Amino acid sequence: MLEGGIIAYDTNVRSGGEGARYLGIDISREYRVDQVTVNLRAVDVRSGQVLANVMTTKTIYSVSRSAGIFKFIEFKKLLEAEVGYTTNEPAQLCVLSAIEAAVGHLVAQGIERHMWTVSGDNSGNGNETLDRYLSQSHPQDPEE
Repeated sequence: MLEGGIIAYDTNVRSGGEGARYLGIDISREYRVDQVTVNLRAVDVRSGQVLANVMTTKTIYSVSRSAGIFKFIEFKKLLEAEVGYTTNEPAQLCVLSAIEAAVGHLVAQGIERHMWTVSGDNSGNGNETLDRYLSQSHPQDPEE
């Protein structure tokens, strides 16, 4: 049986930005980083033993850009204008991505530990796609 869920959704893990203002004219950019963490495990239904366990984290980015002007153009006449926009990564797509990554890691971990096998694979050694996935999941030492 596979079980798990979202175990954390952290907002404002990191935030910041930059901007400048000169003679009443300004421009700025701000960002915010959220994170979602998903835990997934395979449990043997007969014994209750946890066979495999994975945890994945996905970062969610938000960026805001704005520009403005605040300037006296004549005595007692003030010009003030502002424009800006924000882009947010959709949280539901990030959660889906984290879940998909957890499932992929769990399946690869199970095949690597010989808990289950790939259909149509008589060798028991996995296939080329799995080997490529495992090599990305376990990076080699750069000196090798």
